[in-house]
Amino acid sequence: MKRAIVMAISVILALIVALPMAFGQVGKGADASGTAEELAAAWWQWALSKPTADSPLIGSYPGGAQCDGTPVTPTQGKQWFLAGTSGGGSAVERTCTMPVGTHLFFPVVNVVAFPFAPGETEENQRQIVIDYMNNVLSDPEFRYVVTVDGKAVKSNRIVRALSPVFTVTLPDGNLFGIPKGDYESASANGLWVALPPLPPGEHEIHFEMSAPNADGDPVTPGIQHVLPQNITYNLTVVNSRPRP
Repeated sequence: MKRAIVMAISVILALIVALPMAFGQVGKGADASGTAEELAAAWWQWALSKPTADSPLIGSYPGGAQCDGTPVTPTQGKQWFLAGTSGGGSAVERTCTMPVGTHLFFPVVNVVAFPFAPGETEENQRQIVIDYMNNVLSDPEFRYVVTVDGKAVKSNRIVRALSPVFTVTLPDGNLFGIPKGDYESASANGLWVALPPLPPGEHEIHFEMSAPNADGDPVTPGIQHVLPQNITYNLTVVNSRPRP
């Protein structure tokens, strides 16, 4: 059971971008919108709050509830979350509407873990997510691309962040197929993109990632491949709050 849960988390939740470990404020000056560590925890609380039918991590979608990037826990500043995918690396395209004046935060590769099976502890789950990202970043063939409207995102908008310990609330029909409820002592680690608000109108955000030699299961020996990502969001930024 323990190995199965670790693998489920690693496989389902591979999502963000790479640079050396960096901590601190996301954005600059008046545009700062919370630390990447805090937002990483808030992102997972958002992503895991959805039942599978509404999960933003599942495939392509032309609007609907999967597009709703509103945080479900308090964040500093106005935030809107985007998601990677739990699929097998196939390209996905999403067409969504988001409100003007909101910062964007999303991963290109990341992982979350929390104690679930007997014998698991906060400490070993935290080490799992650190080892997972170390494995990804040490892959000599690791690569990623992040663009907004066809232009590469600057490196100061991409950070690696290890979240503080946090609690996730899983609904009925959650991605893991485990009982609903609060799960404490969760940790997440990943490479995250933080963008300032986009102007009203049409925008394209594209991010992809590949780490073909990375071991996605730090608990057991052997290569368990990290799923590649290839995501395109066609975003319409509007003055009023969008409906899911």
